[in-house]
Amino acid sequence: MNALLICPHQRPSVALLGHREPLALLPVCGKRLIEYWIERLADRGARAVKVLASDRPEQIRAVVGDGRRWGLRVEVIPESHELSIDEAREKYCSDSRPWLSAPEDVQAMDCLPNGSAALFAGFRSCFEQILEFSARAATPTRIGLREIQPGVWSGLRARIDSKARLRPPCWIGDNVRIGPRTVIGPNAVIDNRCFIERGVEITDSVIGPETFVGAYTEIDDSLALGNALINWKTNSHVFVPDPFLLNSITGARLRIDVPVLLGRLAAATAMILTSPLALYVCIKCAFRGQQPLRELVAVRPVMRLDGISLEKFPYYEFTNMNRWVRRWPQLWSIVNGDFCWVGNRPMSPSRAERMTDDFERLWLHAPVGLVSLADVRGWMDSFSDEARAHASFYAVQRGWGLDGQILCRAPVVMALSAQKLWENNLVPLPVRQWLRTEYPTFTGNETH
Repeated sequence: MNALLICPHQRPSVALLGHREPLALLPVCGKRLIEYWIERLADRGARAVKVLASDRPEQIRAVVGDGRRWGLRVEVIPESHELSIDEAREKYCSDSRPWLSAPEDVQAMDCLPNGSAALFAGFRSCFEQILEFSARAATPTRIGLREIQPGVWSGLRARIDSKARLRPPCWIGDNVRIGPRTVIGPNAVIDNRCFIERGVEITDSVIGPETFVGAYTEIDDSLALGNALINWKTNSHVFVPDPFLLNSITGARLRIDVPVLLGRLAAATAMILTSPLALYVCIKCAFRGQQPLRELVAVRPVMRLDGISLEKFPYYEFTNMNRWVRRWPQLWSIVNGDFCWVGNRPMSPSRAERMTDDFERLWLHAPVGLVSLADVRGWMDSFSDEARAHASFYAVQRGWGLDGQILCRAPVVMALSAQKLWENNLVPLPVRQWLRTEYPTFTGNETH
């Protein structure tokens, strides 16, 4: 049986909850929102679940994987906008495969499973729904969860000082540390891997996972996520500047992304090995009385408290050089993290304003890259319908396999000076066919 899950896009009333991660990954009583929904569908007999995500689908894919831990198959499908239930059913449920009976076949994750109200209607609603759900989540069937006193539930490996006072109802997750002379509850939810120091008082509040609460801090009527403190009664918030009062434990860790680190090292090595080329360009421009570099400006989407906005950033290229050689300074952009080896080419602010629909705006959903799919398909430095179609295709389908194919084809295209030879049909037919292998053919009519 098949089913669809629709991830919520940004909600202005609770924009801060989606600041670091999509709302579909909201932590609730030890798990993510999307995990509860997949568990529910698995209990209903679903064997394949498609997740429609319009907000940071790569983060959702990293959490749910392929679904094997639930005994089913999960596929995360990027969408340009949040679909309604009727739109999703019409688009994906029209095939002959067996689907769960309505309304189980298509579910919008705007609430918790079996929730009584909308989860993202406001911060008050979010707090009330999490508190209500904590009472239902506190069941003996949950592995490791136990009732240590009436109305007080504690998870695996939670260490609670004997001098701490726990006032029911309250829910304490796994690997939580609670110091002496603390007062937890009533109506408190402490999520997994939190560290609560001595003398802390927490009432009518939810503490998000991996949050540090410093000694003698008092938290009332609030949602605490890292150093963000939200008062659900007044809808006000503050980012606590003092890490000794409130902070994210994960924020203090040193995170090393090995593939990114290797990519940056490769870019630095490439710059060193090809430095004579840069010296040649500088000498050539000096003889001509020209500047060797010119600064350009591109835009990229960034997540802010009020939603997604476009941020400008500079990058450089050589002047009056071959289209491939002029990109040499952008190796430094890879080193400092503005570029990737493979992605969509940088978009200027003026071109970004000319994006006419959500399909074309997918160009900005992929990272900025030194080499793009359009480059190896013969549309180098182009803003044509075909180039936009390739960019949109890459944004949706990008992955290690596609990146590897693009990197393998790029040296061949570079050696053939693809732009001129391709336009003049001077590239041999077998080579042209090889370069187009495994990519669909786009026409201008398919960009809308």
